[in-house]
Amino acid sequence: MRGIRTRAPGQLEAEVLRVLREHAEAMNAKEIQEVVTGRTPAYTTLLTALDRLHKKGQVERVGESPRKMRFRPVLSGEEHASTTMLSALDDATDRHAALLRFAGNLNPDDLAMLRRAISPDTATR
Repeated sequence: MRGIRTRAPGQLEAEVLRVLREHAEAMNAKEIQEVVTGRTPAYTTLLTALDRLHKKGQVERVGESPRKMRFRPVLSGEEHASTTMLSALDDATDRHAALLRFAGNLNPDDLAMLRRAISPDTATR
């Protein structure tokens, strides 16, 4: 009998990535299980999520045997966000329109930060 879903699809994987990114060292499944927020996932469910993340290239396995396997994220949260944004931009049929739409949805602080990053001398304009 299957268990009752306690999270939305993809939510556990996102939570596992968050936990891994918050820790400097690679973690084993038991350590992740102890700090994941919300209802504690079954150990086997957590291993399934870690396996899926590994197949997607989002985590790497560190260790010499399955019982001593540890995991760490391939990309930081910032690197992942950047890669995701660039991928979405590459998928857009009209890159110019997509960039304008994105910039138009930024809050004023983010827009100012982006202006400073692109051209430091125009940040005060």
